[in-house]
Amino acid sequence: MLLWQRPGIVHSSRIAIAGDFLPAMQLPPDATPDWTKIGSGIANYIGDIDAAALNLECCVDTAECTPQLKLGLGDTFGAARDVLDFPRALRALVIGVANNHAYDYGQLGLNRTVGAIQSAGLTPIGMARNLRERPAVAVIEVGSGQKVGFWAAACHLPEVATQSKAGIEPAFLSRARDALATLAALGSHINIALIHAGMEHTNYPDPCDVALMDNMALAGFDVVAAAHSHRLSGYKMLDRPGRGPAFCFYGLGSLCSSVLYSPLEREGLIVVVAIGNLGEIAQIELRFVHLNEQGIGEIPSDAENAAMQDRFTRVSEEIRSGAYQARFYADVGQGLFQRQLRDVRTAYARGGLNGLAQKLTRIRMRHFKRALHSALG
Repeated sequence: MLLWQRPGIVHSSRIAIAGDFLPAMQLPPDATPDWTKIGSGIANYIGDIDAAALNLECCVDTAECTPQLKLGLGDTFGAARDVLDFPRALRALVIGVANNHAYDYGQLGLNRTVGAIQSAGLTPIGMARNLRERPAVAVIEVGSGQKVGFWAAACHLPEVATQSKAGIEPAFLSRARDALATLAALGSHINIALIHAGMEHTNYPDPCDVALMDNMALAGFDVVAAAHSHRLSGYKMLDRPGRGPAFCFYGLGSLCSSVLYSPLEREGLIVVVAIGNLGEIAQIELRFVHLNEQGIGEIPSDAENAAMQDRFTRVSEEIRSGAYQARFYADVGQGLFQRQLRDVRTAYARGGLNGLAQKLTRIRMRHFKRALHSALG
């Protein structure tokens, strides 16, 4: 699907941006996926690209690590390091690790994951030592000398870095501006932000996340792409006088996922950015992916492709009109109080009064806002 094209510009390189890669399947030994073959199939489907980036939504190489006790709902995900054959075959060079599963196996699990990514010849981004230091970024050179910069960060997580503590890179606008300054110093022409944002059980983005991502684009990121909801959402093109348009994609869905609540979790989107000789965006294309019964991304049938394209187009129109906000609150409001009650009960069962206290301290204003919208319609 051709989304946008700059007239008269011939591109010299192409970059692919994908969503969640969560390969923590519980499969029998004789059904172990050939990750190189799977990745190569998706790479051929995308076409000739210089590099790709995706979000690794689980830890890898955690055989000697202890799963962390979660004081609330949510699973712990880990996989063998051979799953990294998939992004390598996909021609990925950059791997985002800023997500809610980064610490599923504690600091050791994160260290093992980062080490495995680096040993595979890939660059992990999305972790910060602390907020006194500049954000970590990655810059790759493609085509005839164009440089593409990447920054990864996460919204609404308790494990984000602080002034005194290392952790996940937080998706603050101030940190986005610091990342852009670092990328500018490194000579980046095109800047891409991979943001862990969104809510499960809905194809519509959180209005707070939309505002944040739009502001990141206006600040200087040319593409801002979100993953976490495991669902396909929409996009918006923002005009920036004198700098060309920016593109925000509010939910890329999955390339591979163990989270399959409904058929809507079997959808994914790959954004292909074509770059011109002067380092400008020349074209934006989309490639839709359908997840099979095991949660592994495949080339969709014509009917599956048409359904995903229609959903993407409709949600995009609702985002541009503002109608998405009511639909978002309606979706997340369904069973909201029951889910929160189950979460509190789980926290108490796993951690006693201490676990309950920790759970209650994590309830933020956005939870009250969602509850209020749900109650008032």
